[in-house]
Amino acid sequence: MNTYLSLLQLRPKYRSLWLSQVISLTGDWFNTIASVIIVNRYADSGLAVGGLFIARALPPFLLGPVAGVVADRFDRRRVIILSDVLRAAIVLCFLLVDRPERLWLLYLLTVLQFSVSSFFEPARAALTPALVEPNELLTANTLASVTWSAMLTLGGAIGGLTASLFGVPVSLVVDSASFLLSAILVWNIPGQFRSQEAHALESGWKNFVDGLSYVRKNLDIGMLTLVKALGQVGSFDIIAALYASRLFRYGQEGATTLGLMFTAFGVGAVMGPLIANRLGDSSTVWLRRAILGGFLCMPVAWFIVGLAPSLPIVLLGCILRGMGGSINWTYSDVLLQMSVPDQLLGRVFAFDFAVFTLAVSISLWLTGFITDEFHLAPRAIVLLLAIGSLAPLAVWGYALRMRPHISEASASIPKV
Repeated sequence: MNTYLSLLQLRPKYRSLWLSQVISLTGDWFNTIASVIIVNRYADSGLAVGGLFIARALPPFLLGPVAGVVADRFDRRRVIILSDVLRAAIVLCFLLVDRPERLWLLYLLTVLQFSVSSFFEPARAALTPALVEPNELLTANTLASVTWSAMLTLGGAIGGLTASLFGVPVSLVVDSASFLLSAILVWNIPGQFRSQEAHALESGWKNFVDGLSYVRKNLDIGMLTLVKALGQVGSFDIIAALYASRLFRYGQEGATTLGLMFTAFGVGAVMGPLIANRLGDSSTVWLRRAILGGFLCMPVAWFIVGLAPSLPIVLLGCILRGMGGSINWTYSDVLLQMSVPDQLLGRVFAFDFAVFTLAVSISLWLTGFITDEFHLAPRAIVLLLAIGSLAPLAVWGYALRMRPHISEASASIPKV
């Protein structure tokens, strides 16, 4: 823990970015729980819940190419600030969804919110290496991942409790305020944060093509950009919503159960990289092997959730599922930041995030479709996800075995 505290003390610019993340992420989970409650209130359908999360996941895929070019052409700090301010205004409009016939507005506003968010994540990921030293990247990314997870834990718990006690409107106002506070903190980071090669970039389309070409020609990098997407077998968000509304309905409209499941997931996400860091080092060999461990956690977690006789056992599975996802997210980010040139970092992260969100969208739609079309019980759906999660484990295991050949192939291709 001293390592992370020392980083925050020694790097005030990174500390400001980290504090903005703490505040913004806390608000995000207020929004997530509030949105799920609104959908469950006005539409009793697994596909309706899936539609909500598709509305959250699809915009980053569609806008990823543009977002990556923006992160490499413009000041990354200003991109983050503008994204926060716009989202603060959009979230307040969620208050207009107060009757069934206005449910469509929730989906429209969600698309707008996450369209703006599409520009935030590539800019944040590309900004981090400029705020810390190269040997601090693992620590900085672990801290960012643990923070995301801790805010899921606290935000899920507090957001569920707030929605239960005070209702959805209060949760939405808190989320809006969190974006504004985040923008203020990032505004206070001094300096300009454009790529050193930004002046040499030509048309936006050519920039985008160059980024794709780099990923395609560097097969090792290409595999890393698929790590997050490979883990999206089944939607934890939909499963949590189904368990909260149909199996363990605690609190107003299942809000307490929903909050507890997100909290458990967050606890696991905190534990994952912290445990992995203690077991290994910052070498690329260890980071890649740890990702294999992350993939192993996922089918095991789904089996536990699917077979659990009580909510506490379900929460244990949620913890393990959070551990696997967090390890893979953190370590794939570190490996990309260590390997990709700065002038391409925004576009590579945008591609990484776009593929991830496409996988999320497909997973959300399939989970919701299967729920409604085949009328399967939530437990049956989860057991199917457990079996499906064995596939990405096998894919990454094969990739590790083939890595020397992939690295040789990549090395023989001129870099962009």
